Amino acid sequence: MSEGSDGFQHPSFEHQPYPPQGPPPGPGLAIASLVCSIAGFVVCAPVAIAGIVMGHIAHARARRGRAPAGAVAVAGFVVGYAALVVWGIMIPLVLHALFKSGAFG
Repeated sequence: MSEGSDGFQHPSFEHQPYPPQGPPPGPGLAIASLVCSIAGFVVCAPVAIAGIVMGHIAHARARRGRAPAGAVAVAGFVVGYAALVVWGIMIPLVLHALFKSGAFG
C-alpha cells in the first residue's frame, strides 16, 4: 500500500479482484420467443411481433457466444414472421366477408 501525505495508507487498486460475475444467460429469451410466436397464431399479431423481437435479440446473443439456444431463437422469429403473414392474410379476408355480409352497414 502507498502512504499519502496525510499519513494514511491508501489501498492499492492494481491487485483488486474482479467483481463476481453472475451466471451466464440461459435459453430463456429464445424459449420465450418461440412461445410468444406460437401464441401469436392464436392470440393476436402484437404477440407475434414480441416473439420476433425476442428471437432476434436471442439469436444475436447466441452468435456472440453469450447465450445458448441459437436454433430455438431462429425458430422463434421464423414462426413469428409466419404468424404475421397468416394474420396479414386473414384480417383482410375476414373484413371483406363482414363487409359483404352487411355487418357494417
